[in-house]
Amino acid sequence: MGKKKVPVEDLVVPPQDTRICGTICICQMTLVLSSVALVYLTVAIYMPSTRAFKSGIDPTPVMCTTTRAVNKDNCEWGSCGEWCLSKTSGACIQIYVNLRSNGSNLIFQNCTNSANKTCYGIDQDRADKARCINDECKNLTGTFNCTAGQCLNITDAFECIFHNSDAPVKCSGRRGKINCMDISGLYSCSRGTCRKIRTPYNCDRRCVDIPTRNKNVVVLSGDKVYLSQCQNAINAETLEEVWNESSDNVAMTSCYFIRHTSDQVDAVDCINGSTLETNMLSDLTNFTYLSHLHVSVATPVPEIAPPDVDLTISNESKLMINLEGCVNTLMDECKEFLKDFGRDGSDHNARARFPCFYSPGKKDVVVARFDLEVTYRQFVFASVVPSVLFVVSCSILIMCQTTVYVGDDAKMRFKGCVDTETVLNKNNVGAPTNGDMGGGGGDEVMAL
Repeated sequence: MGKKKVPVEDLVVPPQDTRICGTICICQMTLVLSSVALVYLTVAIYMPSTRAFKSGIDPTPVMCTTTRAVNKDNCEWGSCGEWCLSKTSGACIQIYVNLRSNGSNLIFQNCTNSANKTCYGIDQDRADKARCINDECKNLTGTFNCTAGQCLNITDAFECIFHNSDAPVKCSGRRGKINCMDISGLYSCSRGTCRKIRTPYNCDRRCVDIPTRNKNVVVLSGDKVYLSQCQNAINAETLEEVWNESSDNVAMTSCYFIRHTSDQVDAVDCINGSTLETNMLSDLTNFTYLSHLHVSVATPVPEIAPPDVDLTISNESKLMINLEGCVNTLMDECKEFLKDFGRDGSDHNARARFPCFYSPGKKDVVVARFDLEVTYRQFVFASVVPSVLFVVSCSILIMCQTTVYVGDDAKMRFKGCVDTETVLNKNNVGAPTNGDMGGGGGDEVMAL
């Protein structure tokens, strides 16, 4: 006899209550995301915030001036890294700064006949470059700063005076041609024939025609020069007069920021105040000569602005973008940071000067970004939001586990919303019971 085939019944899953399924799915997703957020924020927010609270850094900013920027292949620390979750490896840039207290804030009053001049140096990103391969340097003419065969044209920005140079070398032609990828240093070139400029030499920015006629105030601010005819200058903190035009001289100072209104000039963080005899300035001058007068010729007057040496806290400190020396935004913040804060004057431009923060107990490290109020708000927000979501979603899932059941019809329901025994016996309507094995149909069970 053959085996009797058992018919296979197709199981049909009835449609579920979308409110129950949706609630469970949303809570599960929220639970997973909040758990991941808590793990990630531990490294990104909680640990850095705790470190900031315990750092002892004074929230009042002081001033930093970049002294040197070092590019290393491998280093233990870097001024800025793009990802905090991985250890800094490979090439990095280390920025060292001079740390000092804030200078004076000055107000120059009743100013007329004002003028300002910006002395642009070399923009490393936009300047013309020639890489000495495939005869690209065969027509070089002018003054070039070369590094590993890549020559930067500085002719339009600087005028270099020198007396000694090496023998000429050729980057073109068949005879006497050298491997131009090896050239490095400052070169004076003419149609591909270059001579290396030997020290001592002097390269000054071509910033000329600065109007100094009838000016008794000269304020230097990085690559900018502000000149005016003012009545007096007062200290913004003490409101004491520190200079007056009756002195019949020229007041000079170096300031971080200058704001000019109709007849007033506000200067922030001024240092190295001095005075200069009026006859030392002609109708026009250049940036190099003004800088020379301010540093070497003018008479220091601490009452106008204190000398920077008296404000120095540390001659050389390590600069980091924040306490971790890294950011997590992955938006090339470090590229812009190193470009702005890494200006050390090696390209004959003004050195970077900016507010910074330090701990009195650890002066060898300074940070460019530090705000305890913002850090506290971020810590509270990052702690409360994911924690509340985690607790709420977890509580709802536990409640669903105890209140939701699946009936014999494979449909999920809430306990207490229906008569459980009635629903469970729904499929047994008309079936004989223990008390009625024989015939009667019994009472009809009404389905809800």
